[in-house]
Amino acid sequence: MTPRIIPKKSAPGKNIVIWIRSSQKETFSPHYHKGESYLALLDELARRGHRVSFAYDGGGWRGGDLFYNGDTRETVRADIVYNLGNIPGEDFPGAAAARQSHARITNTPAFRGFCASKFRVYGYLREFFPKTIRVTREAALLPSLKELPGDMAVFKPDTGTNGRGVRVLKKDEMTLDDEMRAIIAEPGGALLQEFVDTSRGIPGICDSYHDLRLAIVNNVIALTHVRIPEPCSLIGNYAQGATIRELAPEDIPKKVLAFHERVHAKITERFHDPMYTMDIGVGTDGTPLLFEINGTTAFPWPEFAGRDFFIKNLADHLEK
Repeated sequence: MTPRIIPKKSAPGKNIVIWIRSSQKETFSPHYHKGESYLALLDELARRGHRVSFAYDGGGWRGGDLFYNGDTRETVRADIVYNLGNIPGEDFPGAAAARQSHARITNTPAFRGFCASKFRVYGYLREFFPKTIRVTREAALLPSLKELPGDMAVFKPDTGTNGRGVRVLKKDEMTLDDEMRAIIAEPGGALLQEFVDTSRGIPGICDSYHDLRLAIVNNVIALTHVRIPEPCSLIGNYAQGATIRELAPEDIPKKVLAFHERVHAKITERFHDPMYTMDIGVGTDGTPLLFEINGTTAFPWPEFAGRDFFIKNLADHLEK
């Protein structure tokens, strides 16, 4: 990784520290499939006169608002910490110390921690979700299934990404296997969720099962794409074989925009200026429902037409 860092003496702007996991170093490389988009953020921040450094897990924080620059090992006093790689938990000392100093953490551990549990998010945003039940004992699976409407249900872990452990099954055919047992035994357990039939698609966008993702940055929809499951699958996740198609802002239906505004208003009652993605499905009756809220904002593919708009809003968010 070769970060583009402006020397301190020439930077009239702010010291922005990007906190990443060591495993994310390749993210800011042109060899990474979205690397050019990540590098575009560094270019935009440099163009605005900000100094950008990187702090890694395992020793990037020195105390207060002091961080090691992960590439030069120099000490950096942060004005802003961009929590891209997930500062590890609310009890991480750097988070508390930064709140007591002049540094500001954006994409905060509090919000990331909130989003880490799908059931916690459901509890707060219940009116926007299909019915969801937490299962922490194997014996509770079948009785819980009976509480959900319809013939099908979704099984998923309370925590996890990239579609890990997600199943969409007929309720009368759902039996536990080793993976499902392991998920139920996890600290957060498993979730059973009412199945939302999205087979009629979204008018003007798609005519099949789908997962519509909105990325919220700087309190605006900064990126939109629809994910279509591969044939014979009902899981709209890229890591699970779904195809992705970018949408222009004007493509978003008014019903979805109004739905987003209601959800965002509820989130911002509790969390100031959050960055997140919202996964939505539109049912056969045309009603949008939430599938998931993620406390991260995946970057656009380099070829996406809306990439520069996303980068501009992210830079605005970081510097304001």
